[in-house]
Amino acid sequence: MIQIRELLKMPLFQSFKLIAGENGLNQQLSNVVILEYESVNNSYHVFNPGDFILTSLFFAVNDPESIVPALRNVINRRIAGIAIKTVFFEDVPLEIKKYAEEKQVPIFTFNEVYMEDLILCVSNFLKLKQHFLINENHINKLVHTVSSPELMQHVVKQINPLFFPHVTAAFITPKDEKSNIEFTSHFYELFYKNYNSAISAHYSYIKYQAGMLIIQTSPSAAPVDVSVFNTLLNSIKLDSSLFYIGISEQKSSYCDFHIAIKMAIWANQVGQMNHANITYYRDIGVYKWIAPLLNDSIITKDCQELIYKINEYDKSFKSNLWDTLIIFIKNNGEYAKTAKDLYQHPNTIRYRIKKIREITDLNDNDFYAQLYICVKLYLLSSRSDI
Repeated sequence: MIQIRELLKMPLFQSFKLIAGENGLNQQLSNVVILEYESVNNSYHVFNPGDFILTSLFFAVNDPESIVPALRNVINRRIAGIAIKTVFFEDVPLEIKKYAEEKQVPIFTFNEVYMEDLILCVSNFLKLKQHFLINENHINKLVHTVSSPELMQHVVKQINPLFFPHVTAAFITPKDEKSNIEFTSHFYELFYKNYNSAISAHYSYIKYQAGMLIIQTSPSAAPVDVSVFNTLLNSIKLDSSLFYIGISEQKSSYCDFHIAIKMAIWANQVGQMNHANITYYRDIGVYKWIAPLLNDSIITKDCQELIYKINEYDKSFKSNLWDTLIIFIKNNGEYAKTAKDLYQHPNTIRYRIKKIREITDLNDNDFYAQLYICVKLYLLSSRSDI
């Protein structure tokens, strides 16, 4: 199923005008149907929960008063929404608008789109989203749960039976940080048109989390650089300059697909942090060991608590220990360089770091190492919970 607000991101739906039921935009849609003659026969039982109804209100051309009971009846069927083509009526009665608001059922008007095209568009999108969900589940199995070589190869072949064992992965996310929904709609139509040819190839496009994985395979070891992935993006009409691209090292076994995927995701995270268009895993340095820690709930919780202590002190005493610490770690613990960057005396920086030591009560033996890891995780994270 898809949400109504997802629908509105698609090109065919962008001219829709919402006239009632704004609070229902999160309604789940499972089907698109047409209401034209059912009201004549009181056949409202044919409509089901989750239906999105298209109508021109043709049934009411000679009887406008039939609009209210007809739309009330379909709304009572717990439908997802209503879209009215303004061929015969430009609006609906106020009574229906109020009822739609009460029941949280969005009502739209539209004009210059064929109903048949809308139905086909939604049907294709529902199929595509199901495909996304299936493959995302396969990726999660590879990355988080599957351990035996046999099962790994089985899951890999479920994603694409034509995959070769030598794999390089790229993880692509939009630079303007669009939501998962917006990113899906961004390439939905063009991807769908190209999907039939894509599944007969030795590579796959997979919607994953807030981005897209491209898994490229080959029968033997061979260098793979960004040009390969640019070509694959161009093939579905996506401009690679609009995205952050993280690229893994090449792995040579079905059992290592999950490693290539993780490498691509971690490289992408570092690329986002550094605002770099293209980031290779081989170039991310210490983040090869830092990035995996983002998925460790114990470590992230410890970092949250440490940051909280420092921020609470800053709030209470109007200081800026946390900002100082970030610059200090970026400067690899150099007091003089940090002082220069902050226009402070080096002794001021020493005092602030000493105060952080007191506040956090970290072990003296690896005080700097703990701060280093915490700050690096904070900088890497695209979320606000670390």
